[in-house]
Amino acid sequence: MEECRFCQIIKGDRINEEIIYEDNDFIILTDKYRKTAVGSICLLIPKKHLKNILELTDEHSARLVPILNLVSKAMQSAFKNKGLRIWTAVNKEAGQSVFHCHIHIVPCDSLKDRIIASFPGVYDLKRRFLKFGNNELRANENFQLAEKLRTEIKLT
Repeated sequence: MEECRFCQIIKGDRINEEIIYEDNDFIILTDKYRKTAVGSICLLIPKKHLKNILELTDEHSARLVPILNLVSKAMQSAFKNKGLRIWTAVNKEAGQSVFHCHIHIVPCDSLKDRIIASFPGVYDLKRRFLKFGNNELRANENFQLAEKLRTEIKLT
């Protein structure tokens, strides 16, 4: 069975991946395929392979919220976004496409941002089949957005 993409990233296969936070249990990276009008979408991922959020231990759950707050506040400071959407999916019926627990943190300022946040699968289909946007953000753009977040996290 092929190892999941997030496990590969955690183990060091990080080509064009921008890591903005990492500790012994969690990693946060920018979504290199999507962003909103205001900034990077981030993914908070436990390093231990868990299928979805329902498999988190109480200990990991307790540690997750402070890390989520850290990146959310850094995002608002870096991007000056007025809104923020935080979500996850459990199983394919809810829209989960990578079966390794992860939480999306999405800066929002507009209806388009909310659509990107709420319906990433539809947005991805539109991009892939209608050639709407690049398949991957330009590495330089992704790096610059990630640097803003890393700077804010260091200031915290």
